[in-house]
Amino acid sequence: METLKAIEVRKSTRGFKPDPISEESLDIILKAANEAPVGMSAFDSIRLTVLRDAALIAKISDAATTGSAREGQDIYYGASTVIIVSSKEQPVPELTFANAGCIVTTCLLAATDIGIDNVYIFGCVAGFRNDPSLLAEVGIPEGFTPISSVALGYATEGAAVVPKAKRQIGINRR
Repeated sequence: METLKAIEVRKSTRGFKPDPISEESLDIILKAANEAPVGMSAFDSIRLTVLRDAALIAKISDAATTGSAREGQDIYYGASTVIIVSSKEQPVPELTFANAGCIVTTCLLAATDIGIDNVYIFGCVAGFRNDPSLLAEVGIPEGFTPISSVALGYATEGAAVVPKAKRQIGINRR
């Protein structure tokens, strides 16, 4: 698939089968993540954590929704694989979010390109904030903070998919 086609057809999937994605597919997505731009080339300030343990994924989801209007809902929609993007504190704080956004977007497009359904999940941040013991449980190194995540898998039949509305972002030209 061509890059522009992957951008055009990518959609957020909100319902996954329990079937795991292949190691080969995961490796392609992780390789793409490593090709994403990272501000000031601070690649050592980023950590990717891959989760394939359904119980652990559910634990993060439960922690993320505890006490919220979404309590009990699965923020990962049953995805078999989750990649958490964590960062060390940066000299420019906004850089942590910019780096994570670039990495997540690259993962989403690579996944789309190889036929893996996906969705960008920011809610994991609340899970780790609500239950800091999860940091050690999932293996996030000391000094790293989860910023966002990607849920990967195969869409269930009839999965809620956020449709691509006709979009127009305002553009200023001078």
